[in-house]
Parts: sequence; structure tokens; C-alpha cells
Amino acid sequence: MRSDISSQPPALELRSLSKSFAGNAAVRDLNLEVHGGEIHSLVGENGAGKSTVMKMIAGIYAPDSGEILLKGRAVRLDGYDQARKAGVGLVYQELSLLPHLSVAENIFLGVWKSRFGLVRWGELHARAREALSLIGADVDPSVLAGDLPMARRQMVEIAKVLIQNPDIVILDEPTTALSADEAERLFAVMDDLRKKGCAVVFISHRLKEVLRISDRVTVMKDGVKILTEKIEFFDEDKIISLMVGRELTDIYPPKSTRGGAKEVFSFRTVPPLSGREVSFSVQEGEVLGVGGLAGQGQDALLESMFGIGSAGRSSMLLNGKALSFSSPRRAIRSSIALVPQDRNRQGGFGVLSISENISAATLRDRQTLGFVHVREERGAVAKMIGELDIHTLSKGRLSSLECRFLSGGNMQKVVFGKWLLPNPGVMILLSPTSGIDIGTKRQIYHLIRDLANRGVVVIVLSGDMIELIGLCDRVLVMSAGAVTADLSGDRLTEEEIMKASVDRGEGTGA
Repeated sequence: MRSDISSQPPALELRSLSKSFAGNAAVRDLNLEVHGGEIHSLVGENGAGKSTVMKMIAGIYAPDSGEILLKGRAVRLDGYDQARKAGVGLVYQELSLLPHLSVAENIFLGVWKSRFGLVRWGELHARAREALSLIGADVDPSVLAGDLPMARRQMVEIAKVLIQNPDIVILDEPTTALSADEAERLFAVMDDLRKKGCAVVFISHRLKEVLRISDRVTVMKDGVKILTEKIEFFDEDKIISLMVGRELTDIYPPKSTRGGAKEVFSFRTVPPLSGREVSFSVQEGEVLGVGGLAGQGQDALLESMFGIGSAGRSSMLLNGKALSFSSPRRAIRSSIALVPQDRNRQGGFGVLSISENISAATLRDRQTLGFVHVREERGAVAKMIGELDIHTLSKGRLSSLECRFLSGGNMQKVVFGKWLLPNPGVMILLSPTSGIDIGTKRQIYHLIRDLANRGVVVIVLSGDMIELIGLCDRVLVMSAGAVTADLSGDRLTEEEIMKASVDRGEGTGA
């Protein structure tokens, strides 16, 4: 049962908080209260200012004007270390773990006290196991953080914050990489924090989660607070309407009507680890989905098509022509593109400009003797920004605007733009709408369908069954490294996907 927070003083208060980048207002005159014993959700489209607000609370950004109050006292937080000592814990959307340190070292980085300059590793690992057990994460504290899959890294990130016993916990898209069971465990932790009197700020584009776990919700748009109300005021449609400023219809575009169209793409492989053949084809105009429980070989299979990892004994044909994918460089030359799951670490370069990011995969096409044709590049990039509706801080400063200042959704569009610029024949998309608001999801869904209608082979990996059903014409379900079902038409349902996801048979081979 949710706490009665009406009589409690705010644990966190923002008064007239504002922040601008490059002369563009990211947050304007924001007033917000979050109480102890409350889960307060912050929702809005990508670029609405949510993450900027959180980074000001956590001391990462300094406000241009306004005040931050913790338990009624105005504070100036110069850096995250100060915020942490003041009782603020932030779980980043962009994971902050250091990949070359162990899980235990990451969890206690900056807070573990050595004795005479020596670390008691046994004690460190024991405490790390204790921290991970708080959220039910089965992770070896001694492994390197960089060797963990995305979902496990997210759990370590959460444990790293909770072990500090903060008074205010900020969770910025914490369930993006988590399975349903892992998300359930996190919600139980959040409920326990609420019962202990902690103030929890929850940012999520998954509106069902917001409606389920929140006490109050604040909606933001274009850096401004639109509304704060108790959860009973909201439903999904009302939140979406407030976020985008209009009713949002036709989330998914119409599916292909080319029944019996010709086969344009085929792939066959025998992965070295499983030794079980996987093969499938794609018809003209079709969007092919790949689903199943996480960790069943889907990522490795699709990445191998781009020359990442081992392709085993594989072959790939596009319109009858064999494609080379022995390395990413050769895959690109064969007109294959891959949008990775982690847009920040794998998809783009945060310290480079939008222009440099979008043009990165096609630099060789605009060079003479090593010199880049800058005017041609600017024209191509400007066209791509317009087509993808990328909202930049200043569209006239493409050469200098760094991508790290973009929202998650706009950064994802930049990554798309990088791979659309070379006009690929095959587009492989790994969780393309992860951590993205509903409005931007709709744009990406329609872009995917437009690509398929233009003759591009589109393969989409997603852990969201509703997304697969709404977007794709056909879905391959994988389990234990094999394809266990090829679903389309009336068979493309949640029940059929789940049934095939837990299948441990020999697979269909598709």
C-alpha cells in the first residue's frame, strides 16, 4: 500500500530550477517536490529535460538559476561525490561502471576504505555479494564489469547505489535492459525503499511500470513541468497526451500486404558453440523479428552477421548475391548495417559532433587524398537530420555540437542516421527502441516499415513481445541457440512466443 505523503515535508525540493546548453533551455523554471516514503515518477518525451533535472540533483550539472533543497536546506552540489555524501544516489541511464575493474571494485569505488593502503579482498567480495543479494542479482563479484551482459551491468549499477543507503534514490530508466523477472525484483526493492522512508525518483518510458509503482507523477515537455498529480489521476492515454501535446494514434504502421512476395534474403549458419544449424529467409517488404528469452544466442547470432564474434560456418545471400561479413569493415562494404543495443558505448561517440557521428560510416565516400569534402558532408548530414526529425540544441552548429548533450531518443536517431546514410541493403536492429519515449518509438516504427517498403531487409531483435507483434510481419523465436518457432499471422501471439521461448527441443531451423 502506498504511503500517505501529504503531511510529510519534502526530502527533495527544486525551486525555479533552470539549465541551458549552448544558449538553448533544457530545463526552465522547474518547481518540484519529492517526499520521503514516495515513489515519484518523472515522464516526458526524449529531450523533455528529465535527465538534465536528475543530473542537477546529483551534482553533475550546476543549475544556471534556482535552488535545490534537501530536507528543507538549500545545498550547492559540486559534483556527484558531494551529492552522494548528502544522501543522493543516482542510477544512470548511461551505465557508469568501469569495464576493466571487477564488479566488487565498481560497487565500492570511492567509498571503500583500505587499511594501511591494503584492501581486504575477501571482505570486499563478501560485502559486494551482500549488496547484490539485496536485489536478487546472481553475479560473481570477482568478474570484470565489462564482461557482463547489459542486464547484469544494470543490476550492478543499482547495487552500487543502494549499498550507500541514500535518502534520495534516482532511477533513470533502470529497467531498460532488465528481464521481466529482474524488473519485478527491482520493483520489490523500490517498494522496500518507500516503506523505509526513502524518496525515490523514477524515470521510465514504460508507462505500465509508471502506473503500477508510482505514488505521484510529474509530466515534462520541452523543459517545462506540465503537471504533477497523484497516480489515480492518470491512465496511459492521459500520460501520452500530456507528453506529446496531442492524441497519439497509429503507434504501429500497417504491415506488409505482399503475401507470397519473392525471397530477397537468406542466412544460414552453424554456430560453433551449439553446433546446431540456424537458417532463415526474408521476403520482399517484410520486417523480420527475433525474440525469445534473453541470453538464448540472439545477440551473438545477429552480431555475427555483421562480422562481430565468430560466424561459424555461415553464408548470406542478398538478391542471390553472396555477402562478405568476415569483419565489420567487410560487412559495411557489403551493404550491411547494425544498430547495436548500447547506443552510447557501441553506437555513437558522445564527445564528437552530430555531423561527425552521422558521417562516420561513410567517410571514405567523401574523401580525396585523405581530405574530407566538408560541404558535401554538411549537406548529407543536414538532410538526414531533417528526415529523422532530430531535435538538436542548435541546428546551425552541427560541426561543434557534441552528441553527449542529446537525449537518448535523439542519440538513437543519430545512430540510425549513421547507418542510413550509406543506403544499406540489410539493416540489423538490436533493441532499437530501448529507453525511448512513445513518440520517438512511433517515429522509429514508421521508419522501419518505410525501409522495408523501400526494399531494405530489416531484422529487429526485441525483448518486448508486444513490440514484436505490433511491428513485425514474422517473428523467429530462439531458445538455447536454436530457432524454436517461426510465427506469423494468427500464430503471432504472446502465448505462442512464450511457449516457443521455453522450448528446449531441437528447434525448427526456420
